[in-house]
Amino acid sequence: MVLEHSEGVILDRFMKQIRKSAYIISLMGQDSPIYIFSHSDADGISATGIIVKLLMHLNRPFVLNFLPQIIPDDFEGLWLEMEPRYAIFIDLGTDKPLEIMKNSPQLAAGLIVDHHINRVAVSSDVKIYVANPRVQGIDGGVEISSSGVSYLIANMFSKIISDVKELSKLAIVGAIGDAQDIGPDRSLIGLNRIILEEAIKNGYVFKKKDFILYGRGIKPLYRLLAEIYFINIPGISGSYDGALHFLTRIGIIRDKEEVENIYLDDLTDRKKDFLKRKLIEIVMTSYPGKFTIDDVENILLGETYIFNDETRRPLKYARDTAILFNACGKMRKPYLAVKSIVDRSDRQVLDKLIGLYDRYRAIIANILRQVEEKIRYIDNIAILELGKNINEELTSTIASVLSSLLSDKCEVVMVAAYSVNDIIKVSIRKTSRARIKDIHEILQRCIKKIENISGGGHESAAGAYVHENQFDRFIQEFADELKG
Repeated sequence: MVLEHSEGVILDRFMKQIRKSAYIISLMGQDSPIYIFSHSDADGISATGIIVKLLMHLNRPFVLNFLPQIIPDDFEGLWLEMEPRYAIFIDLGTDKPLEIMKNSPQLAAGLIVDHHINRVAVSSDVKIYVANPRVQGIDGGVEISSSGVSYLIANMFSKIISDVKELSKLAIVGAIGDAQDIGPDRSLIGLNRIILEEAIKNGYVFKKKDFILYGRGIKPLYRLLAEIYFINIPGISGSYDGALHFLTRIGIIRDKEEVENIYLDDLTDRKKDFLKRKLIEIVMTSYPGKFTIDDVENILLGETYIFNDETRRPLKYARDTAILFNACGKMRKPYLAVKSIVDRSDRQVLDKLIGLYDRYRAIIANILRQVEEKIRYIDNIAILELGKNINEELTSTIASVLSSLLSDKCEVVMVAAYSVNDIIKVSIRKTSRARIKDIHEILQRCIKKIENISGGGHESAAGAYVHENQFDRFIQEFADELKG
């Protein structure tokens, strides 16, 4: 694998990290199981799928544990109970796993696979390796995610594992799941781009400019259009009947056709282009002067990544796979996603994935319908409290959606739900109008001021665990820091 980067020295240092990480994995699991602790979002699941496939090829025993985040008091008991000799932390941050493993005398070897911002210095501990691009100055927020790091590690074994390069598809899924498609036409950049181009060269991936509607291989066309949330298309968005009437009126769907079996990919390129023009026409006439034709086209179209050897339609597209994996994590079924990676022949797994996604989507839609009456504002922060009856894992999805929907009303969105032991999980997102560059930095300043709070994340997306007694103070401190 040939890698190029404008900062060759930085990349060389990072690839040295990757080689060391591959070496430590080669030493693990020969006399005791490897304990894997992973984040349960699309990137964490994809990264875990890569490592799991690697360990299966190497015939190493492992125990898999998914976590939404490390809550120190809760995790300590789990760690002491397991007393692992070998441990791999995936996409759960760098600082906390480093602290945990450094204070574990029973640990023989540990590895951290991550791309989040780290504050603790990474020492040269011979038994603990850290594979995090940020340590070497590579932007883990946009250039590579944890699944990309996992793939680079697995690729070090390509001489002894013939099909390891196929795992590059999961690196693309993880990057998409972490919203790293920020280049022109919603493309991947940096090390993600290098991995993508190699996957294309090896015949695993095909790319083209097309509709970038999430769920194109999962939902019939009329549902796909009705469930567009990132731009409101009058008469279509939020209405199955409206979307179906539109498609029938313009001749895309004919009377008496089985609409549940008509997908976007069933349309010819000519019909897709006609559909695009009609959607643009509706938006332009509904919002005179707000958008240009290019604006709307850039919203609807982008670089699409298709897996050439994937026969399962719902998993044929990187963006679709990412939302299915994300749904599994948010609905506390991440192991189901890993099973779909390990066993591609089990049709029941795919059916369960789709059923889980439908339930997940219904819950999200129900929450969004109640947003206007439940949301409150403090300065430039929009706050939505979901209470005790909603899974804490759903807060990140809701926050991401609201960051688009409320971009003209606030700079930051916070979505909160109860976790355990009177702890509240808070997901934080920047909106497009935010003046600040780094909400993670603001979060860290708040953590220093308030006891019993932990958190981490990226420049534009972060999360925290706050005791309910400190929740209001946390919001006010964050608002004060935001004002600067």
